[in-house]
Amino acid sequence: MKILTLTSLLAFLLIQCNIYSQQREQSINMSYLDKSISPAEDFFLFSNGTWVKNTKIPASESRWGSFNELDKANKLKLTEILKNAKKAKDEKGSTNQILGDYYSSYMNFKQRDKKSLDGLSEELKEISNIQTINDILTVIVSHHKIGVRSMFSFGVGQDLKNVDKHVCYLGQSGIGLPNKDYYFNENKKSVLEAYRNHVLKGFEILGKSSEEARTASKNTLEIEIQLAKSMLSPAELRVPENTYNIKTVEQTSALFGAFRFPEYLRLIGFESIESLVVSNPEYLTKCSDLISRFSIEKWQDYLTWNLFNKYAGHLSSDIVKYNFDFYGGVLRGKKELKDANDRCIDEITNMEFGELLGKAFVEKYFSEAAQKKVNQMVDNLLSVYASRINNLEWMSAETKKEALNKLSSIGRKLGYPSKWNDYSSLNFTSNNYLNNIKEITRFSIKKNHSKLYEEVDRDEWGMPAHMVNAYYHPLLNEIAFPAGIMQAPFFDENYEDAVNYGRIGMVIGHEFTHGFDDMGSKFAADGSFKNWWTKEDRELFEQKTKIYGETFEGFCPFEDHCVQSDLTMGENIADLGGLIMAFHAFKKTKDGKENKIKHGGFTAEQRFFISYAQLWKIKYTDEEMKNRIATDPHSPGMYRVNGPLMNCTEFFNAFGVKDGDKMRNPKGKISKIW
Repeated sequence: MKILTLTSLLAFLLIQCNIYSQQREQSINMSYLDKSISPAEDFFLFSNGTWVKNTKIPASESRWGSFNELDKANKLKLTEILKNAKKAKDEKGSTNQILGDYYSSYMNFKQRDKKSLDGLSEELKEISNIQTINDILTVIVSHHKIGVRSMFSFGVGQDLKNVDKHVCYLGQSGIGLPNKDYYFNENKKSVLEAYRNHVLKGFEILGKSSEEARTASKNTLEIEIQLAKSMLSPAELRVPENTYNIKTVEQTSALFGAFRFPEYLRLIGFESIESLVVSNPEYLTKCSDLISRFSIEKWQDYLTWNLFNKYAGHLSSDIVKYNFDFYGGVLRGKKELKDANDRCIDEITNMEFGELLGKAFVEKYFSEAAQKKVNQMVDNLLSVYASRINNLEWMSAETKKEALNKLSSIGRKLGYPSKWNDYSSLNFTSNNYLNNIKEITRFSIKKNHSKLYEEVDRDEWGMPAHMVNAYYHPLLNEIAFPAGIMQAPFFDENYEDAVNYGRIGMVIGHEFTHGFDDMGSKFAADGSFKNWWTKEDRELFEQKTKIYGETFEGFCPFEDHCVQSDLTMGENIADLGGLIMAFHAFKKTKDGKENKIKHGGFTAEQRFFISYAQLWKIKYTDEEMKNRIATDPHSPGMYRVNGPLMNCTEFFNAFGVKDGDKMRNPKGKISKIW
């Protein structure tokens, strides 16, 4: 199961923010407020309205908010680390050599422009030599070994029902748009048409004539559309009952039909396995049908596009720009590429060896005092959570016992790993960027595949230490907070408690609540996919989540684009749970108990809620908003503020929000879950 993260991150130059000045704010930011808007009408705009009016989204970004601000500040530090690594000229296999050579090769656009497509010549030749179905299989294996997920995906992951072991997973893949909806939904027609043109232009870049490119793009889209028809939607993929399908190799081979699956396993290095998890059996049947139905020429075009599309962002400047124009521009509304340093950092961060960058960041910038204080906040929120569970009126004693056992079993990772992985065998050079990409991809896949024969390493982290993010891992039943997020505006030792609890306190509670959201609640204290609820309690829980989902279904930034409650339910539950747990933990502090009026005339409780809302300040391009609603399990930021608050009695009391006010759901529609 995919790790449940708080949000995905972007970065760019900070235009308007106070957090980098030496004199950091101690409380809420008064300059963000728009007091012409009532907090009972729209709390997000009350808390952030002036900031929203005065902030422009940078041209290289599709959104801008608190995460971006901190991410950009971190990038200035990370750029310095990379430049120093490049200068160091340290020995082979050292952190500086690996980071420095990768950075040098990335930034050498003169050489990248000269090589252009040369680095893909062998792979393109292999595709052109396809003559039989067996050759298609061979090429797919070659693609999977360099990270190109043609037709389907294959890898090793933790077993949902035997969490100390690993198992092979086979999933749907091989399309160029974010998900199946982009091929069929009426509100995605313009994007699909732009994608057709993008594919056509890609084949022209590869050297085909206009007519040949038109035919090749048509062939590619024909296969992608057929694959997409049998794919599960993002909301369906969230449900473990849908995707955890154990199949023997023989059963999987029968689903694949003409595609010789045992031969695939032999070539990929797993001929000895007896079973695996197939996320979408119907999809494999569709693959079998398409292999037999479509001509070799069509498959050559499809496979060529898969290869080129995967690597287009790593080639010459003109191809990188071409790739950006669709995936950054059409899909997300960005107007220009990010600075090359920032792009390189994003790339390293999302690769296997990103841990090295995190290690360097921690060694130079991390505050152990911050880690200690955040750890104390985790303890405080755990105590509140246990008390809340004990006092739930709708849950039976039997289920409470299991819930408390799970809560007390949640592990924590704060700051950075207790041990660092070894990347000294990486063979990076300073003058061949594409080879470095292939090297780290092969390294990552080899490492992933080797896990099948190993016990689960519970010390391993799911993201690098410098990342501005956090996560809950359902199969490990643990939360993780990298060093990157333990900084302003999320946390600062100088902030008053109302701010720290309204920000990182809420984030801590959010991650805890993922263990008890609509999907996380299906996993037991040991992380296994196993029911621990009574039938009656589960039904009550699902009734409450259904009512809660109705709040978000009413959020429609565009007439034909509304928040999908089934896709965002887990994050929405985590936001509400995190908010309430953080508030009650804050109320146990001295400031929370006294609830004094200060900082603009607001009580401590009011400052807590304003801090929460200001953490989620955000602006989106129209394209990003539409893309986010279609693909992201997180609701847009303004709804992450208003949605939970419309169901929060503590908020109503703090701001005097009455029945009939927009920021208060009607009686019977206020969802109280955790």
